[in-house]
Amino acid sequence: MKLIRLAFVFLLALATCKGEEFTCEENEPFTCDQTKLFNSGSFEKDFIFGVASSAYQACGRGRGLNVWDGFTHRFPEKGGPDLANGDTTCDSYTYWPKDIDVIDELNATGYRFSFAWSRILPQGKRSRGVNQGGIDYYNGLINNTIARNITPFVTLFHWDLPQTLQDEYNGFLNKTIIDDFKDYADLCFELFGDRVKNWITINQLYTVPTRGYALGTDAPGRCSPMIDERCPGGNSSTEPYLVAHNQLLAHAAAVDVYRTKYKHQGGKIGPVMITRWFLPYDNTSESNEATERAKEFFHGWFMGPLTEGKYPDIMRKLVGERLPSSMKQKLPL
Repeated sequence: MKLIRLAFVFLLALATCKGEEFTCEENEPFTCDQTKLFNSGSFEKDFIFGVASSAYQACGRGRGLNVWDGFTHRFPEKGGPDLANGDTTCDSYTYWPKDIDVIDELNATGYRFSFAWSRILPQGKRSRGVNQGGIDYYNGLINNTIARNITPFVTLFHWDLPQTLQDEYNGFLNKTIIDDFKDYADLCFELFGDRVKNWITINQLYTVPTRGYALGTDAPGRCSPMIDERCPGGNSSTEPYLVAHNQLLAHAAAVDVYRTKYKHQGGKIGPVMITRWFLPYDNTSESNEATERAKEFFHGWFMGPLTEGKYPDIMRKLVGERLPSSMKQKLPL
């Protein structure tokens, strides 16, 4: 829970910045003439002032194909108005030393980045061989951030599932993913855990089930035809719940491996939640009840299993048999 508190402090600091007031216009175009007030020196000495990136969006080549490769090439218009994809990006795979120079220039003390699963295991499974080039790349990145007194925060899965696993058994729709993710995580802990002490299992648990399997707007782009006829397949009323369930179990499997096999490394591990808040439209009972339902379907969907070992009652009532059976016990955070 420490990471959550850090993020909250960051937001407060952004608003106050040691009591100084920004002269920024609230409306577009946004202008601000006091950006020098906002840097690592604006915070307490032990505050982690960090920056972040994700593998598919920043690193480019040097890996196997992942679901975002297939998605953006099949539906380039879904990548944005510029028809973008992650084939090259800013090529952090090549220019990572310059990235660290820039991070150091900002006086940042933390860098959160993600491992590309297919850069370490191009065929998705540990049994099918590792990519030494990918391992060398991450060793260099980790060693050099630490050498600059920048703490690495590593995300194991930022939505870029190896395409081979999606083709083979539909990825997170299949329980096979749990063991494959556990094996991948185990390898990462073995190779890098002597230096990486802050691990994130899965980024924003809510996003892949909803955008990837309900709306079809993110990889792998599955949804019901009535949602988007371009989706190559899917069922928006059932698949998001299966994917979320398997994500939670994969997270739990990775955490269990870390806490039992790598406890001696002295690190921390947990998932990242995406957070939003909901307020009633008015003071009617209908609006208040709708607000509570929204909170449970957004936050409780994942925090329920993580803290209580079961999905929220309102979800079990409304989703019914489409919701996988409850966990036998609460899952590790």
